[in-house]
Amino acid sequence: MPGSKNVFETCLRHSNKTKVFGFVILSEAKNLSLCGRIETLRYAQGDKGKVLLECLRNRVGIGKIFGWLLVLGIALSCSCVHHRCDPDYVGPKQRRPDILDYYSYPKRPIEARVETLKEKRRYIIQSVEFPSALNVFSTETIKVDYYMQKKEGKFPTVLILPISGGIDFSVTSFAGHFASHGFNCAVVHNREADLESTQSAEEIEDYFRQTVLDNRQVLDYLAEREEVDANKLGCLGLSLGGIRASMLAGVDERVKCVAIGLAGGSIADITMLTGEREIKNQIKDIIAMGATPELIYTELSEKVVTDPIRLAPYADARNVLMFIAMFDQVVPRDCCDWLWESCGKPEVIYLPSGHYGSFLFLPYAVCKTFDFFEEKFCH
Repeated sequence: MPGSKNVFETCLRHSNKTKVFGFVILSEAKNLSLCGRIETLRYAQGDKGKVLLECLRNRVGIGKIFGWLLVLGIALSCSCVHHRCDPDYVGPKQRRPDILDYYSYPKRPIEARVETLKEKRRYIIQSVEFPSALNVFSTETIKVDYYMQKKEGKFPTVLILPISGGIDFSVTSFAGHFASHGFNCAVVHNREADLESTQSAEEIEDYFRQTVLDNRQVLDYLAEREEVDANKLGCLGLSLGGIRASMLAGVDERVKCVAIGLAGGSIADITMLTGEREIKNQIKDIIAMGATPELIYTELSEKVVTDPIRLAPYADARNVLMFIAMFDQVVPRDCCDWLWESCGKPEVIYLPSGHYGSFLFLPYAVCKTFDFFEEKFCH
């Protein structure tokens, strides 16, 4: 039937967002109609393809779906509460020499192994890997997915720090949006030996200190590249990535703009107050071995000095954007508010959700974060 071709052209156009591709029609075109049932459809990406197939089977128009998504997005965004930076803010604390010394490392030329992963219309994604100049926690190399602009010139560049689970859809959503709009992005991989591998407060401190050391070396690598504007370096992260972003911004003056999502402090307070089941079970196990909650809290407070509450005051609150989930129990709301106060009460957007429910606001957060960076770097 003549209209059948248009059905699949429409599906292919709209599938760009969900990356549905490569399906093969096995039934004859004469058996298909514009809104008819598709008898047999092969698709290349499992569940995403099934969603499209189900839409067509149930005669639901693509336009109607996107219409409802638009309405939902508007409703969600309107439910957020947005506050500007405290007008009485006077500026950041001056970084002390002992802090700068603690997060220093031997300076040497970076010899990176670079491999092209993907090529998009406006940017190239490269895998970049190089050894750390100083390892205090595990001996792994530093790994980065680098989204590099194709056109000539110098561009603002943003470090993106993943959640505890590593690089996921939320991380690539930020990177893809920024790279599509003229920013270079460096997505820094978590080390395989992660926070869950730690067995003591000293090891937790080594873990967080290592993240600062690694991210500073990524800044070194970027600052030397000809397509990077070294005066327009930023950083963003969600959850654990947000905690690490606040630390890096506090230590390294090259970070001129930072977005901190779903993060809080201190590390001791988050550990003892979180509703995250796995952490609560670990605390119960330690208490069962004879420790008291007070002892655990004191141990973490005294030995984990690479802490967002301690380091965030050295970042300029006028260049900080925070996202706080109003009903967060993973990074408890009190801890988020304490970090906000420690930062100097920067611009903040409150999301009416819990920690994981904030995923519904991802498109909104991506757009608001990009607007924030664009205002700071491009206007």
